[in-house]
Amino acid sequence: MKPLVFATALLLAASPVLAASTTLQVSKAWARPAPQGGNGAGYAVISNSGTAADKLTAASSPVAARIEIHESMVMNGQAMMHPRPGGLAVPAGGTAVLRPGGFHLMLMGLKQPLKTGEQFPVTLTFKKAGKQTIDFIVQQTPPAG
Repeated sequence: MKPLVFATALLLAASPVLAASTTLQVSKAWARPAPQGGNGAGYAVISNSGTAADKLTAASSPVAARIEIHESMVMNGQAMMHPRPGGLAVPAGGTAVLRPGGFHLMLMGLKQPLKTGEQFPVTLTFKKAGKQTIDFIVQQTPPAG
């Protein structure tokens, strides 16, 4: 009887994580071409159909030494980028957009060139939903739609 109780408790404890992970959808994932050894930027749309907010806290990919969440902004007439170590909020029932001129994933220390038409995986880590691996396509402009 004890193993059954333990197994049931494990399933119940895992249920919120499983439910939360299905409420986030990542679409329109893309990156501009970039040279090996340099930096690149990744963009996507993250939609949350759930009733609880979540947060993108980290990202990783085999094509980059590291990835940071950055925000582009204009301060005192100068365009600047700043890391956002606190992550990016994804509101309940809302959307967070990674786009040129705003929040983006800064792919640092590229281990290979990002060539137009190719794809590469990025693992996004969310505070509640856990990890999702998404394929980013390399192209010059954002996906249509």
